Amino acid sequence: MPELLAPAGNREAFLAAIAAGADAVYCGVTGQLNARRRAGGIAADELPALCELAHARGARVYVTMNVAVKQAELAGAIEAAGRALAAGADALIIQDLGFLAEVRETFPAAEIHVSTQANVHDARGVLLCEELGATRVTLSRELPLGEIAAIASETSTELEVFSHGAICPSYSGVCMLSSFLRQGRSPNRGLCAQPCRLPFDLVDESGKRLQPAERERALCTHDNCVIEDLAALADAGVASLKLEGRMKPAAYVWAVTSAYRAALDALARGECDVPAGARRTLKRSFNRGLADVYLHGTSGNELMSYERSGNRGELVGRLVAFEPEPGFVPRDGQQMRGTVTLALAKPVGAGDSLELRPVDDPERFMVVSAPGPCEAGGELRCQVRRPMPVGCEVRLTRSVVLVEAAARAVSELEQEL
Repeated sequence: MPELLAPAGNREAFLAAIAAGADAVYCGVTGQLNARRRAGGIAADELPALCELAHARGARVYVTMNVAVKQAELAGAIEAAGRALAAGADALIIQDLGFLAEVRETFPAAEIHVSTQANVHDARGVLLCEELGATRVTLSRELPLGEIAAIASETSTELEVFSHGAICPSYSGVCMLSSFLRQGRSPNRGLCAQPCRLPFDLVDESGKRLQPAERERALCTHDNCVIEDLAALADAGVASLKLEGRMKPAAYVWAVTSAYRAALDALARGECDVPAGARRTLKRSFNRGLADVYLHGTSGNELMSYERSGNRGELVGRLVAFEPEPGFVPRDGQQMRGTVTLALAKPVGAGDSLELRPVDDPERFMVVSAPGPCEAGGELRCQVRRPMPVGCEVRLTRSVVLVEAAARAVSELEQEL
């Protein structure tokens, strides 16, 4: 079975990943060069204890040093690599091939993984990394399943693929858009400003807007999700499944890692279907819509999230009625308060965040808290501060059950440190 590799942007997320059953965790060290420098990272003095905890649970730890390293930074980067290895890191994740060669010369026994930022997308690239001393290569995220299998058949190096989370609309490791639009915010220096998530206007020479209103986020992609493709990836020879998310909170890391752990365990037992609970967990965690189209060789509109870049959650029902609050008189520009009735197709828990989004005017959405639990097929009544039209989509964007389960899991591990 492939390794399940989970992200950790900070100490809490590290513990969440271990508690959820990750086989390995990847993290950056605070203040050092890595592709998520805006994440909190793991403090250097915390890393030894966290590595010890992970090893006691049978998990490995990989430290990210996956950016282009400047000549003036090379000596310091080598020293940082040595400190990470001395702290117990099992491997270093590196983008810069020159830095890789220096690490290999300085630390001959170090295990080195080549980052997806190196844009390795064929067998020749994998073989070059192997010659330089890498034991694993994280392939470009755009590769279809057939090409992954072909690379595996032509090489002996471990192959890792990104399996869940945010997708860059450019080719892995070669996007320069952030650098052009925001000076000093290079993706290859760990400071991407994510301009691909912003609205853009496509205009002709006269300034006339060409794209329809619902496609204002022309570069925004859905999130990757291969939970339905685990058997095929295993058969293709993939050694590790990497979950994206070093900028995500611990609750997200725990939920997504738990879902993939359950799916991989089911596959190991010979079960063909992904557990229904795993699917639901992914939809109730942050997502921009889930897609596996790169694996199947396409990258058209089915890859894109043109209309929004935020969390879509899970579609759980529709708004079927709005009742004005009896006796309420709006003043000074107020709108009529009232109660909405939500017809639910999926269960909802008390305190869950529900997004009410009009189909014809999606920017006029509202978020309410579920006043109590409701089973699938039932109706839920919620107070609202303004009228909402019948037909609004109801999406669950934050699950109290998942958040609380993650907090408990992290708290239990904290007690072991």
